[in-house]
Amino acid sequence: MRVDVYVKDVLARCEALKRAGMWLPEPTIRPRAWIENFENGDKILAAQLLERFVFYNQRLTDSLLITSFYSIADGLEKGPAAPGRLNLLQALSNAVFTPVSGEEPNPTDSGYFLCRRTRQILNVDETQIKVSREALEAAANGCPVIFVDDFIGSGDQFLTTWQDKTTGTSFEEIHRKVGFTAIYVSLVGTVSGITNIGNKAPSVAVCVTHRIDSRGTLWGLQSSNPQLYSQIDSFLSKYTPRLTPHNSYMYQCQYLTYGYKHRGLFFAFEHSVPDATLPIFWCRGTNNWEPLIERT
Repeated sequence: MRVDVYVKDVLARCEALKRAGMWLPEPTIRPRAWIENFENGDKILAAQLLERFVFYNQRLTDSLLITSFYSIADGLEKGPAAPGRLNLLQALSNAVFTPVSGEEPNPTDSGYFLCRRTRQILNVDETQIKVSREALEAAANGCPVIFVDDFIGSGDQFLTTWQDKTTGTSFEEIHRKVGFTAIYVSLVGTVSGITNIGNKAPSVAVCVTHRIDSRGTLWGLQSSNPQLYSQIDSFLSKYTPRLTPHNSYMYQCQYLTYGYKHRGLFFAFEHSVPDATLPIFWCRGTNNWEPLIERT
């Protein structure tokens, strides 16, 4: 297929997703403007990235949340030392819900949004939703705690919440003392991040609907299509210097090329874009650069 025909075909599929309501309309997601960031000879590589991009609108996000929540009772293994199905079911009757805070906690963290959606679509009573300090108190009294967030990347964000001793103790310490049931509900998670949590917090039951292994990342191309991977890697190196992220940490350790902790992901939610997604999709830039979807 000719390059121009292929690029037009990918853009046409993006427009079809918009018409179907799966993608948001302009100016939220702007594939045509994004393609124009690149030189003509590079547009085929941009299109090959674009056709791998996955967007979860709010309806799909709500469906993921519902599925992740109900998977608590599906009987599948949730962690190396996580409670079994009956214990998890019993925990639901008096559990409290709390957001997973960022590694630098912020009131705009996605966990707060997901807790609100939990109340709205799962009919969880508002009195059951607690800030971290209140959830720690509940855990100390043996109450089950359900941590809520949208995405597990490296797993470090949850582990920061689990181990945080800002108040003088942590969920991890309380669990060692009283053994409360801990459940982590997330929508999407990388296999590596879930494994990291399993290694460092083995008693936590991790409930995730969509698990991303290496095939759903840039790195999966290294084994499945080494030539394409090499071309895209050069493409990213060429255009990364034009990107201007808000967060200074993105300049560190090549995060600006491959995303936070080098995850190399291809997806976004309607309510947020993970910084582990390739920044070339979401980052602002110089010389009238147009993000595909902006991470605000």
